[in-house]
Amino acid sequence: KPYVPDFKTCIDHFCIHAGGRAVIDGIEKNMKLELFHTEPSRMALMNYGNTSSSSIWYELEYIQEHQKSNPLKKGDRILQVAFGSGFKCTSGVWLKL
Repeated sequence: KPYVPDFKTCIDHFCIHAGGRAVIDGIEKNMKLELFHTEPSRMALMNYGNTSSSSIWYELEYIQEHQKSNPLKKGDRILQVAFGSGFKCTSGVWLKL
């Protein structure tokens, strides 16, 4: 069985490319995330549809302005993950100052 690190130990919020429900469900399952972790991605998909990798910016806005179940606080870390065609994947970690 492959090792999957527990990103929840060092990441407070997740902005996962909202490429569709199956993408979000797969990331949630494989990274063992809770529903509140994928809430921003699901809300971006519901409100804007599949906007490709730019959905991560809608998700960040959702975390900043609307998320009540896991509000953004000073010192929180946000992981943004976006996917492209083929093997393209990029990620970044932001720190709330």
